[in-house]
Amino acid sequence: MAELVIETSTSRGDVRAAAACRALAFAQNVPSDRSAFAKRAQIAMKVDGESACLGNKLRLDGKKEPGYENVDVALVLARIPLRNGDLPLGYDLRDLDPECLSIREGYDPSLVVGSLDVNVGSRLPAEELAGSGDSGQRAYLSNISVLPPARRQGVAQRMIEHAVQVARDDFNVKSMYVHAEVSNVAAQRLYSKCGFEEEVRETAAVSQTHGRPPRVLLRRDVG
Repeated sequence: MAELVIETSTSRGDVRAAAACRALAFAQNVPSDRSAFAKRAQIAMKVDGESACLGNKLRLDGKKEPGYENVDVALVLARIPLRNGDLPLGYDLRDLDPECLSIREGYDPSLVVGSLDVNVGSRLPAEELAGSGDSGQRAYLSNISVLPPARRQGVAQRMIEHAVQVARDDFNVKSMYVHAEVSNVAAQRLYSKCGFEEEVRETAAVSQTHGRPPRVLLRRDVG
């Protein structure tokens, strides 16, 4: 892979690029019977919505995302700086979204290929499946996404390792959690490689109540 930079950011351009990265990473969830135009329109709506939500979580305009009033959020990005404006080999804007490109004053333009959120609080939104081993502040990983051309190259693992450093050094928390669907063996294997261990599984009754597949909660020490 071309040079990869992993860092946190509060840049508005980066927030927009992260939102576009997430929309494209989960574009496979768009129904296959939709036209190309309808798919693009749905992705564009997702970019707008995720960009506004993430900006509120980071409190860029002094606004607070509902449910996150007492939660601190850090945005972790994986970016590839573009030399002479050229995209890395294997990337084509016809298959991506131009908004994945981020331009910051004083920096080379870059392509955001991955992102995740580090959420820190004593009680996190939608925490139906909570860890039993900790009370007080803890960190939770969410919205882990990698663009298709950058997958299976260690990007997610490097972002998670950086997130662990952020949780420990910037927020002084001792534990980090992440959810995965019980059926998503690949995700669980990734988290295991990053030092997470299974703590509890969601019961079928709970998952049916919330209308989604059952999940497993994984935990690791970061202190």
